[in-house]
Amino acid sequence: MKLNPLKTSLILFLIISTQLYAQGKDDLCKEWEKVSDTINNYNNYLDYNYSMLTKVGSKCKVDIFITNGFIYQKQQKNDSAISNFSNAIKIGKELNLTKEIIPAYTNKAYVFAQTNKIKEANTLLKEAKAALDKTPDNKDWNLYFQARAYLADISSNYDDAIAYMDSSIVFSKRIKSNTFEQNGYVNRGTYLLRKSDYEAAAASFLKGIELSEKSGKADGLESYYHMVGFCYTRWEQHETALTYYKKARDRAKKASNNYILMYNYSRESRSLLALNLIDDAMVSIDSAIILAKKYNDNGILGNAYNNKGSAYFKHIKDYEKAELYYTKSYESSLKANSSKKSDDLLKFSSIQGMLNVYMQKKNYKKAKIFLNVLEDEANKSGLLMYKEIFNKYSSNYYEAIGQPGKAIKYLREEYKIKDSISSDNVKTQVAKLEKQYNTTSKELQIVKLDKAKVEQEQLTAKAKTKQNLYLITAIILLSLLILGYWLFRKLKKQKEELDTTNKVKNRLFSIIAHDLRGMIIPFQRSGRILEHYIEEKNYDKTITFSKELQKNSQGLSTMLDNLLSWSIEQMNGYKMNPELLYVTKEINEIKTTFSQQSEFKDTKINIVNSEEIAINIDKGAFHIIFRNLIGNALKYTENGIIRIEFKRDLNTLTCILTDTGIGMSKAQLDNIFTLDTKESTIGTKGEKGTGLGLSLVYRFVKMNGGTIKVSSEKRVGTKFNLNFPLSENDILETEKINTKEQSA
Repeated sequence: MKLNPLKTSLILFLIISTQLYAQGKDDLCKEWEKVSDTINNYNNYLDYNYSMLTKVGSKCKVDIFITNGFIYQKQQKNDSAISNFSNAIKIGKELNLTKEIIPAYTNKAYVFAQTNKIKEANTLLKEAKAALDKTPDNKDWNLYFQARAYLADISSNYDDAIAYMDSSIVFSKRIKSNTFEQNGYVNRGTYLLRKSDYEAAAASFLKGIELSEKSGKADGLESYYHMVGFCYTRWEQHETALTYYKKARDRAKKASNNYILMYNYSRESRSLLALNLIDDAMVSIDSAIILAKKYNDNGILGNAYNNKGSAYFKHIKDYEKAELYYTKSYESSLKANSSKKSDDLLKFSSIQGMLNVYMQKKNYKKAKIFLNVLEDEANKSGLLMYKEIFNKYSSNYYEAIGQPGKAIKYLREEYKIKDSISSDNVKTQVAKLEKQYNTTSKELQIVKLDKAKVEQEQLTAKAKTKQNLYLITAIILLSLLILGYWLFRKLKKQKEELDTTNKVKNRLFSIIAHDLRGMIIPFQRSGRILEHYIEEKNYDKTITFSKELQKNSQGLSTMLDNLLSWSIEQMNGYKMNPELLYVTKEINEIKTTFSQQSEFKDTKINIVNSEEIAINIDKGAFHIIFRNLIGNALKYTENGIIRIEFKRDLNTLTCILTDTGIGMSKAQLDNIFTLDTKESTIGTKGEKGTGLGLSLVYRFVKMNGGTIKVSSEKRVGTKFNLNFPLSENDILETEKINTKEQSA
């Protein structure tokens, strides 16, 4: 068949034209990327982007719409940001660009969260996660974790926010992203600060500073130094706080960052006041006021007024001026952006100031008004720090108006929230209020007794005799009733103990029979196969099956250990025998037993501790707990890291065991410490188990007075938090051994 030359030419022309057109659009997209890197002004950037939208291809349009969304998001033009992100998602779905539109999902969710559209934000993040699940090493996982943390933050779920940032940090380390790891530590510090864990918050910010300095990108360090100073101010380590405030101030001046400078002046004045450096504090406060007025920032302005009120109230004792500046602070807090948590804190502090003034003036009517406002703010925020302060003021108020019973109630609530109740001043105050309350109660009892005495004297001798007879009869009947009830309870308890013992025995025999059968059968089969290959002189197969036999023998040994320990504990035969252990020494000993398995799984076991820690604990229980936790982590981790961190927090030993394994679902987490489920999850190398290990861990932790918590996320990893109480002898022994090591 002969082609028409005219038609052939036309087809060739169309093909070449299409290719040139597509090539032209690709060239324009590269030109857009190149030019956009040179534009610093947001408005110019947007104008250029919109001019290129009509020229570039669809794939490039996705990138431009996402870029526009970022810009509008920074300018807080939420509707425009949502519109551009939506356009990117729409085109991306049409072109099946799953990976490319993930930033549009996460940042659109951010905008929805900022505008209190929580349901819409969660829906978008579910779509983002569905896309990310297809690309496990996609760096946009960090955007997802940060968005989830932000949603948890605005709902005051700070533990969840911290957990998401921990996942972000672990992921960043895995993909070796220094920038994302740095941001993860800084965000984590922010959430720890809101949770009032100031020591941990400062440590997290300092880690972010360390990573920033190592990378050579020191932009924004003034902000990090400022936040570390703020942590130490809240922690009441004021001299240390001033060191970091100075670093922040010097860097902010050099970078012309007046925004951080303004915050720094306001917050450093608190530490200056705490150290009684009044003149320096007043200079910082006035500097903050000047900058706040210049930039029309009611939040910082209110903070500065609040600090000035504190200066006049606590140090200068001028209560009229204190009231004036506290009032200005409260008015500024009402004008500030109510969506910012810092402005809520300002409002709370201003209310505290007003309460201090009115309590000092003994104007209890006005004090009660602001006490009610303080309670509303504390309940609204959900912060423990706020609730602690409210209970403190309530206790002082009710003590002042002569209601010691209520004062004790609020004082107890205050010190339930506090980390420590060892203060002698607290004990003295509680004892004082208890004494006052008991005195009042006794006075009421005396009045009642006097009245009863008068009534009793009016009774006749005959009535007294009859009453005594009734009383004796009632006592006899009551004694018989108590004796019968005691015998009934004793018999019932014995029956329950027998039933429980029988159930435990049945349960033990069932588990042992099932699991031993499951482990022995492969041994029988492997033995026969090994014998066959030896006879056939197939030594390669012989070596392979020998390794399998070795692995199975290790699994059987571990399982038998667990079964024996668990059965002993179930039958109430395991008695705690505490002895002095050195944690690092014992953990290294346990770690050694897993060296072969960790090498087989290509997984590192890292032990992190700042000092050796001594603790009185049952050695057998200690080994069972950490042998099972490490073994379980290895079971579900391959080509990863198991990190075991020990630290001493006041009178508590804290252990955090983190792995980068396959993680667990919510359903698995709900039943992790029980034997309710029939099967355990298969390990990464096909390892099987009975499910007894973590049940043993939970029981032995409780038996040693400890607590254990677990958090996990699929494909991210699992984290166990254990806490054990330390005695005074433990702490003294810890300090003694570490002092020896330092001198050596």
